[in-house]
Amino acid sequence: MAEPTMTTNSSSCLGRTCLKWEADGDLTALDLKLVLERLAQVDADVAALLQGSLDREAWPSMI
Repeated sequence: MAEPTMTTNSSSCLGRTCLKWEADGDLTALDLKLVLERLAQVDADVAALLQGSLDREAWPSMI
């Protein structure tokens, strides 16, 4: 019997459930941005953080 092949569409979960990580263990810039945007929808503090960081190119460390 042939083994079932698993096909995955890499864009099927992009921005929803799949998170990508850098070699150093940090989230990729895109995933960090998406997570923070979702949090900003329900948390005014995160929304203020995003508004204050619009001029910065790199995301601040979350530590």
